[in-house]
Amino acid sequence: MRYAVLLLMITGSGCDSIRDVAKLFGYQPKKTLPSEVKEEMNHATDAPGGQTAGALAKANSELLSEMLKVVFNQEKIEDKSEFGTLVHTLNQGASLEGIYHGLIMGSRYRALESSSKASSPRLLKIFAFEIVELQVSMKNPTEFEAGESKKAPTIEFPDGNVSIPLVNVKNTQDVKQKKDKKVAMTEMLELFIGASPYTLKRVLADEALKKLDELKDSPGDLARWYAQFVLHMCDTKVDFGLELRNRPDFDFHFKFAQNMAPDRVKWEVLNRYHRYLNFVMDHE
Repeated sequence: MRYAVLLLMITGSGCDSIRDVAKLFGYQPKKTLPSEVKEEMNHATDAPGGQTAGALAKANSELLSEMLKVVFNQEKIEDKSEFGTLVHTLNQGASLEGIYHGLIMGSRYRALESSSKASSPRLLKIFAFEIVELQVSMKNPTEFEAGESKKAPTIEFPDGNVSIPLVNVKNTQDVKQKKDKKVAMTEMLELFIGASPYTLKRVLADEALKKLDELKDSPGDLARWYAQFVLHMCDTKVDFGLELRNRPDFDFHFKFAQNMAPDRVKWEVLNRYHRYLNFVMDHE
C-alpha cells in the first residue's frame, strides 16, 4: 500500500495552517481541540505559510491519524510503521487526496468491503439520500449499474500499482437529464442493497470528489456549496472531530473554503461523510 500511495502523490500538500484560518476569522478555540491542533493554532513563526517544518509535520500527523481512524473506522493506529511512512510522504509533498485514494483502493479496505455484513436499511437509506443530494446538483453524476454492491474497489497488481476503481459508468460531457429525487432514491436503494457499509462509504466519497472537481474552477460556487454542506452535516448532530467543524456558521465555513487549499477542503468533506456513516454503523 505504501508504494501505491507514492504513485498517487500530487505536488503540493494543500495542508494549510488551521491556526492561520482561526486567526483570520478572529476565532479562539476551546480546550477540547486535539493538542497538536491547538499547538499549531498558537505557534508563532516566520516560516513561509506561517508554519515551521515541525509545526507542519505535527499538523500532517494529526490529519493523517484522523484519516486512518475515520476511513477504517478504528480507534487506534494499528501499524505505526506504515503511519510513519505515510506521514513522511505527506511531509514531502503528497496530497491528502492522493493518500486517501491509496488507502481506500488498497487491499486492506477491499478486505473490509468483502468481509463486512450487508448495510442496515437505515444506513442504506442515509447513503441513498446523501448521494442523490450530491447528484442532483452535478453536471455529470455517475450512472451506476446493476451489481454495484458486489464490485471490488480496485485491482491491485503484484508490483503494487493500483488501477482505477471498478465502477461501470456512462459518463459524457453533456449535462444529464435530472431525475426526480424519489425515483433516484429508489434506484439507489435497489442498486446498493446488500452492499457493505465500507462500499457505501467509498462510493459516496468518490461521488463527492467528483462533485468537488466540477466546482474547482468556480471558487465562489465551491465555497457556497461547502458551507451549505457543512450546515447540513451539522444537523446530523454527529461529532466531526473538531469544535470548528461542528460550528453551524455559514460565513465561517464559506471563508474557510475560500482560504484553504482545495485538497484540504476535499478532506473536510470526505471526513464528514466517513464520520457520519461510521456513527450510524456504530450505533445500530
